[in-house]
Amino acid sequence: MYIYLSKNQIHDRMAGIRLANYNLFFIHVIFGSVFIACLSASTSQDACQQDVNCFLPQCFCSKFNHPMNRSEIPQMVYFAFDDVVHVDVSKHYDYLFLKNNFTNPNGCPISITLFVSDKYTNYSMLKKYHQLGFELGVHSVTHSKVNTGDKVRKEAEDQRNYLIRQAGVSKEDIIGWRSPFLITAGDQQIDALKQLGLQYDISLIYQRAKMDDDDLWPFTMDYGWPFECLNNRCPKQNHKGFWQVPVNAMIDYKHEGSCTFVDGCYNKPNNEDEAYKFIMDNFYSHYRGNKSPFGFNMHASWFETVYLRDAMEKALRDINQYDDVYIVNIKQMLEWMRYPTKLSDIKTFDGLGCWPYKKTTYQKLLWVIPLPFVVVLVCILFVYAFRKIYRKIKNKNYVILKDNGSIEKLVNGSEDFD
Repeated sequence: MYIYLSKNQIHDRMAGIRLANYNLFFIHVIFGSVFIACLSASTSQDACQQDVNCFLPQCFCSKFNHPMNRSEIPQMVYFAFDDVVHVDVSKHYDYLFLKNNFTNPNGCPISITLFVSDKYTNYSMLKKYHQLGFELGVHSVTHSKVNTGDKVRKEAEDQRNYLIRQAGVSKEDIIGWRSPFLITAGDQQIDALKQLGLQYDISLIYQRAKMDDDDLWPFTMDYGWPFECLNNRCPKQNHKGFWQVPVNAMIDYKHEGSCTFVDGCYNKPNNEDEAYKFIMDNFYSHYRGNKSPFGFNMHASWFETVYLRDAMEKALRDINQYDDVYIVNIKQMLEWMRYPTKLSDIKTFDGLGCWPYKKTTYQKLLWVIPLPFVVVLVCILFVYAFRKIYRKIKNKNYVILKDNGSIEKLVNGSEDFD
């Protein structure tokens, strides 16, 4: 059966089809716009925005540039050493960080962080280092693969207890953890560390592509770990208020590859000049870049090679000459992160102060000046009290016996008694 349509009928029907298509198109556009708007709103709510949904000192967004003006930021340098502490490694700590009496621009000694495991550790040495201002963190008891939440909790708690009992460190001073071999337990790890009251982890790796690229600033895990996972497992959830100090990999002296640990480069320095270049190139990439904290993540065994230790000593001397560079431990660094302080005010910032806390001249005077004042006041009060008692006795006609003669006169009833 055939249906014959006139030209006008065909035109009307085609117009109707076009109108239906236009309506369908606009419906898609409207729904698409609504979907994108909802997605954008959701994304903006989930993304960390400093001073919008993330506020210091409890929260800091993961970023490459600090909100503070770059010229007002101190360049912080930290050393994070792993594993046991005994005479074979302590000699290097003593030589590099104690013998030379390096001080920061505020007059306080430089400091480092030691992440300690138990076996073969000399706790009397740890006690000395803690008293000298080094930070002690936990690095497990067994130095094995700590890859579950239960293992993290047990290893971290047991090692912390060893530091408390055998090195005399207070529980409040032990706030950081590093995973052995940087093998982590993902979200379970952060949950376990938070339950123990620890405040930061320094186990997750970040690698920049080349020397000129910026490294990460430390940040809180309120909005998770938003970067490529270079460990076996990384956290996927949000962990409010818990600090992550990224293991920012260094670039080797040839500028060809990354080194997660200072002592782990494929292109190893062959002499002191190459080692010095390796250290200073990485330092300057921070100092002339975004001024994110520059970290030496390493093992002290690297210094067994004499020219490597000499290169580090030379680099330390040069770095220490800058009046805006502070060589601090991680605990001090995070205190500055919580309370960012301008370079113009940094010398009075307690977070980077001396350990034990070094009082300013003004604060010392507040203690010294009142001492003689208190002594004089006590003497005046004593004289005042004595005179008051004396007058009270005299007014009541009590007899005051001055000597033996007075006693004899009193006994004999002499009228000459006075």
